[in-house]
Amino acid sequence: METCKFGLNEHKPFLEENHPHDHPHVHGHSCSHHKSEHSHTHSHDHRGTDKKVLKWALAITLVTMFLEFFYGFLSNSLALVSDAIHMFTHSFALIISLVAIVIASKQAPLEKTFGYYRAEVLAAFINGITIVLSILWIVYEAVERFLNPSQIDIKTAMIVAIIGLVVNVITGVILMQGDKNNINLKSAFVHMLSDALSSVAIILGYIVIYFTSWYFIDIILALLVAAVIGKWAMGILKSSTNTLMESSPVNLKEVKTFIEKDARVIELHDVHIWEITQDMYNMTAHVKIDKNHIEEYEDILHHLNHDLKEKYKIVHTTFQFEW
Repeated sequence: METCKFGLNEHKPFLEENHPHDHPHVHGHSCSHHKSEHSHTHSHDHRGTDKKVLKWALAITLVTMFLEFFYGFLSNSLALVSDAIHMFTHSFALIISLVAIVIASKQAPLEKTFGYYRAEVLAAFINGITIVLSILWIVYEAVERFLNPSQIDIKTAMIVAIIGLVVNVITGVILMQGDKNNINLKSAFVHMLSDALSSVAIILGYIVIYFTSWYFIDIILALLVAAVIGKWAMGILKSSTNTLMESSPVNLKEVKTFIEKDARVIELHDVHIWEITQDMYNMTAHVKIDKNHIEEYEDILHHLNHDLKEKYKIVHTTFQFEW
């Protein structure tokens, strides 16, 4: 473990000579690097496996999505088309997970000081807008079909829906072969699970339609699927917009109160906390400390970084100390 800190003592002579009566400032920055050959190899192996798993899952999902789109229009089933759009959202989730792994191993040029992480957020924002537009189309079609009812080819729609369910199960099994601690893979697995449940609901609906000819059930199923993906899309849009606008991912007042609990800290001000990408939080702030604790500057800095990482997942900080 190599830890680098820029402490008060290195700047003290300068402060005494040039600021005898002012409120002195010193920048505090803490960073740590820990990478053994074993951990690097282990991480590389996991990345390779995860990438392969995601590629297979994505290929299968995309083929099934196009199949559902094609036969959804062919059989005149709005529910099947809605499920295809649902599958599109999960295809995108897999793409995001795959991109995240590629980005993690890609060397960014010097001018991109935060790397390519924001590309993931930007893509999620665009995807959210695309899904919202798709939902509006589903709602429009549902109203149109309610006013002008039409028959659907239940047998074709049923076969494709069953294929979709089987594919979701297979994809879920494939994803389970990857790193079980990878948050991106976990997210993709949850998406697949929800899509499988959606397929089950549609199949049950088709069984009812087959025996009763209540074709309006197709409309209801389409709207239910639209509601599910709509909720997911709004969450994506809200989260990506907040990240792009550099809103704080944690409560600033809570962080301020938490830090000021240290008796040596008088005040925290000019605080900025922002998110680069999922769970990658940065923070800058001015920390006013009691001048009687100036010699404890490095200890204060160490505790600040440790506590912020443990409680708020803030892993990169830059503090300017004042007294």
